[in-house]
Amino acid sequence: MKLLRGRAAALAGWAAVWAAVTLGWWLVGRLTGDRLSLLTCAIAAVFSIVTGELADRRRRRRARNRAAKRRASTGGSSTG
Repeated sequence: MKLLRGRAAALAGWAAVWAAVTLGWWLVGRLTGDRLSLLTCAIAAVFSIVTGELADRRRRRRARNRAAKRRASTGGSSTG
């Protein structure tokens, strides 16, 4: 039951982020004079979130690989 609660909480969190980014895109459209539809803003929000998550995943992987190379070149362990 606890796992289900965790997944539901994660899903609710992503839905809240999506709604906030959608609203942000809609407000930017209103401020710039573009009359973007809510559907267009929702699609842009999904694209923005997915792109950001993929970029963050790539950044973390590169940092992990750099740290592994550093450890390998010094011959030490990460735990000290």
